[in-house]
Amino acid sequence: MLAPMTPRWDRVQQCADVRHSRFALFLGDARERLHDLPTESINTCLTSPPYWSARDYEHPSQIGQESDIEKYVQSLVEVFAAVRDALRDDGSIWLNLGDSYLNGVGTVNGKPPEKGWARNKQLALIPFRAALALQEDGWWVRNALVWHKPNAMPASVRDRLTNTWEPVFLLTKSERYYFDLDRIRVPHVTSDAVERRRAENGANGKAKGQQDLRRWLNSPRHRSTIDGLKTVRRRPNAPRAVELAAYLREALERNGKSIGWVAEQLGLPFERARHYFRTDEIGSRLPPEDTWLRLKALLNLDERYDEVMEVEVGDNVFRNHPKGRNPGDMLAVSLRGSAHPHFATMPRPLADQCLKATLPDGGICLDPFMGLGTTGHATFALGGNFIGVDVQQLYLDLFAREAEEALDTGLFDADRLAS
Repeated sequence: MLAPMTPRWDRVQQCADVRHSRFALFLGDARERLHDLPTESINTCLTSPPYWSARDYEHPSQIGQESDIEKYVQSLVEVFAAVRDALRDDGSIWLNLGDSYLNGVGTVNGKPPEKGWARNKQLALIPFRAALALQEDGWWVRNALVWHKPNAMPASVRDRLTNTWEPVFLLTKSERYYFDLDRIRVPHVTSDAVERRRAENGANGKAKGQQDLRRWLNSPRHRSTIDGLKTVRRRPNAPRAVELAAYLREALERNGKSIGWVAEQLGLPFERARHYFRTDEIGSRLPPEDTWLRLKALLNLDERYDEVMEVEVGDNVFRNHPKGRNPGDMLAVSLRGSAHPHFATMPRPLADQCLKATLPDGGICLDPFMGLGTTGHATFALGGNFIGVDVQQLYLDLFAREAEEALDTGLFDADRLAS
């Protein structure tokens, strides 16, 4: 289904310089134009800002031509502070940044300084400086995805390796956020039967030459795992212990009871019961299944945590995930040329992989450095609406013309069904 119209989307379009039922484009500096967006109006963001000192787009509001790296990083922090205002609490950002080598800097009387990182031939680690600064500004850094470029440009250097990858950071606004791992799982390399046979073979199988693994495979605990001799009870979606403890403390105060009273009712030592009410990481513990049910009755708890505290029951067998394996944090995507006047274009497969995990059905995606709009094309293919910002009117016009034609012909609908 196509992305539904919402009051927030209507407000976004009213502020846009170029609009369509599926996209809204803004001309200007993202640090200013993003404030036109309603709060919590976007689900996810995928962007690749201009790299520092790499290309001059000849615009007074451009980012990337700051006099030093610290100012460049601060510019990015300001952009993403504006993004955060427009991002839903369960939203996320994919941020791709390239690095730079310093040249002709950091010398004193022709010699490098004794201390400090700003010196000639230094890899500046700009993406990681930006990630750390964004952490300090309140973002969660959840992943540093390795974007491997199989066809990366060779480097004419003799004293270092050619750079063949760039990081893509997954940042989130909150500790809990929307992420659909099932949508990006990949097929398992081997079947359940093969994995079980490898495990059961012990010393002659996958543990050959690995004594620690051999001891594990031959242990009673592992034998019962692969043979399915016992069932296990799991709470895969359980909240953090400190979060539940704060909730239990509120209920305790509301009922006018003490931890000692709870311990007595549960028939537990005081110290054990106290762990369920401790809001520090070291001492907090989730109550066992039966204890949780008794606490619900004792403290008249509501249904807030019922779903996440649900228990799954099943055989503890050695098996693959039925929907495929987690793809991991390395993605090989080749660079692709473009017929349009833009220096650096994000490959479409990279955008597709990222947004499949973080753009919900009918969601809204933002790119504050739109360029040719690869993020927008990936968004349409997934049935979402797109918001793009750029300082160049040329890019807005190019994207609008191509996107309207593709949307009118149903091209993105075919992509969406194929994905």
